Amino acid sequence: MIVGLKKAILHILDTNSGINVFSDEPLDVENAEINTFITKHIEKIYDSSSLRPAQFKETSGFRAKLHQYAAGETTFVELSQTAAERLYEAISASEEPKSADLIVVEFVVNEENIIGILKCDNKIGVTHSVIQEEGKIFNNIINHYAILPPVSQKIADSAFINLKTDELRYAGRNVKIDGDTVDIMSELLLECEFEISPRESANTVKRIAKKVALENGADTIETQARIKEYVTESIEENEFSYVDTEKVAEKVFEGLPAMRDEFSEKLERAGVPKMVEVSKYLTKKMTSDIKLVTDTGVNLSFPPEYYKNPDYIEIITNEDGTLSIKINNITEIINR
Repeated sequence: MIVGLKKAILHILDTNSGINVFSDEPLDVENAEINTFITKHIEKIYDSSSLRPAQFKETSGFRAKLHQYAAGETTFVELSQTAAERLYEAISASEEPKSADLIVVEFVVNEENIIGILKCDNKIGVTHSVIQEEGKIFNNIINHYAILPPVSQKIADSAFINLKTDELRYAGRNVKIDGDTVDIMSELLLECEFEISPRESANTVKRIAKKVALENGADTIETQARIKEYVTESIEENEFSYVDTEKVAEKVFEGLPAMRDEFSEKLERAGVPKMVEVSKYLTKKMTSDIKLVTDTGVNLSFPPEYYKNPDYIEIITNEDGTLSIKINNITEIINR
C-alpha cells in the first residue's frame, strides 16, 4: 500500500508528571524524516490482521467530532486534542498509568481520506549527553524516558477511520480501572462495538477444533491437519477472500455430526464470524506445516496432507502404549 500523508500532529501524555503538552500546530509532513517515520508505522499496521472491525455507537462523542471535522465545523488540531484529552483521562485513571505520545494523522489510501490514531507508549532508552564546564567537555551516558517506537516495531494501540463511510478498525489493549478490565481505545475513546479480528478468529477456530476433538476422544493432530488442508485447497482452487467456518466444520468433523455441531456452536458463542477474512497472517498461520514435539526431544515438521498418509508418515501405537513415528520413501537427508 502507498500512504499519502496529509496532516499529522503529536501530543504528549505524561502521567509521571501529570503535565500534558498538547500541540497547537501540526507536524511538518513535508519533512522527509517525519513523513517516513509516520508513513512506515501506518504501513506496518494498516493491513494487519490484528485490527478489529468495529462500528461506532450512535451515542459516540468521538464520531460526532469526526463528523464535525468532515463538515468543516472543527479543525484537525481540535479533533486531535479531543482524542488526546480522552486518552489521557483513561490512561491516568488506570491502575498502572504509562506515559505515551499520541500521533493523530490524516492520510489517503485508494483516494479515501483516513484518520489514524497511533498511541505510542514511551520506552526508556539510553543516549548521550554533552556537558561543558569550565572550558572542558564531558560526554556522559543518560537514560531517556520518552523514546518513540522504532519503525521496526508495530504500535499496539491504534485506530483507523474512513472519514466518508465511518468504517472503523482498531487494535487496543485492556487496562485495569477501579478493578474492572477496560479496553480504553474502544470503550473510552472511540465508543464502539467490535468484532474479533481475523487473527483472533483464526486462532479461535484452531483452539476450539482442538478442544472439541480432545474432549470427544478424537485425534487432535488430524483435526489440525484437516483445517490446514481445507484452507490450502480452498485458496489454491478458488482464490477466495474468506474462510467459511461452516465448511471448516464439515471438513474437520466429516461423519461426526455431534462434534461438528458442537464446534459450530462454540465458534458462534466465541463471536467468530461465519466468514473469516483471509489475510497474509491467516494464510500463513492456517496453511503452515504440522509441527510435532515428542517428550524425547525430537521435533518433526511436515505438510498437513502427509499426516495419516502411509506413503509419507506412519504413527504407530506399540504394545506397551508408546508411540513410534515412521517416515517413508525418503531419498535424501540434508543436514541443516
